[in-house]
Amino acid sequence: MDLGVKNKTAFITGGGEGIGELAAMIMAQDGANVVVADRDQAAVEMVADKVKEHGVNSLAFSLDVTKADQVNEAVQKTVEEMGRIDMLIHIPGRGERKPFAKSERADWDFALDLNLFGVLNSAKAVLDQMINQKSGSMAFTVSDAGKVGELNNPIYSAAKGGVIAFSKSLAREMGRYNIRANCVALSAMNTPGGLKLRQVFADRYKSTVESIEKKILANYAIRRFGEPQDAANALCFLVSERASWITGQALSVNGGFSMV
Repeated sequence: MDLGVKNKTAFITGGGEGIGELAAMIMAQDGANVVVADRDQAAVEMVADKVKEHGVNSLAFSLDVTKADQVNEAVQKTVEEMGRIDMLIHIPGRGERKPFAKSERADWDFALDLNLFGVLNSAKAVLDQMINQKSGSMAFTVSDAGKVGELNNPIYSAAKGGVIAFSKSLAREMGRYNIRANCVALSAMNTPGGLKLRQVFADRYKSTVESIEKKILANYAIRRFGEPQDAANALCFLVSERASWITGQALSVNGGFSMV
């Protein structure tokens, strides 16, 4: 599908690997300029080089989304170099995997800083530019934990639920400027983090990864784990012109795990 993003600029946080790298490639293949931002300088430079192979422009920034000044600086440099930012795809996130009764304030701060305030930093950084040009779109990666809660992940669940609510409020506030905001809610994925977690569960319960996976997939209508490409496809669609009348939504890309 032609996403209608040719000559536009996409700013992708978490673009140095996995879902973010795939999203960068989709955008580049459809003719968008791509800004790749992540913590690993070598990784973002490698992805930016791959983007340029498609004949579009690319910038690479090493940054921490929990640091507003770093995000703001990257956005400012992008506008100076590219002239505009049309699309924001925000990916970074991680759960604390600890029962609330055993959690401490440091656990809360970590989960909220990365999973909620990271989103706020990215959205705020690009917003003035989008208001000025009277157009723009944002897609935030969240989790079904933000819709239905997740065992031993209470603060992460709260943060992701907060992002969903934030995106809906932002969509109402910014619709008058033709700026859209949506979320993609993911569940069990074949990402490095997902694969590692299944091994942790296998070790904890003195089981095998295969047995753990079978039990997990029993909860999914489509009996497979999500692939990074599934997530990247949805994120790129939601920020594209093909979704120009979609805003304030939290699209579950989860094989039918949660249908709310």
